[in-house]
Amino acid sequence: MFKLIVATAIVAAGMAMPVFAAETVMCDDAHMVKAETAAKAAKGDKMATAMKDVDAAKMAMKDGKMDECKTHLEKVMKDTM
Repeated sequence: MFKLIVATAIVAAGMAMPVFAAETVMCDDAHMVKAETAAKAAKGDKMATAMKDVDAAKMAMKDGKMDECKTHLEKVMKDTM
């Protein structure tokens, strides 16, 4: 019985890994659109803050600062979820 529980837990963890990998934010046009859409859907102060981060991400992307861009996009996605 214990082996079945352990095996089930291992399978469940293995199935969850691709989900976490799929949520990796990249500094590209697709993620920029996703972040901007999420920012526009936010309400009140969250929208203003998220839009500032989207603008900062766009500037960082334009300047070739991909790590900074990624950081701003991750912040938008975290703050709007």
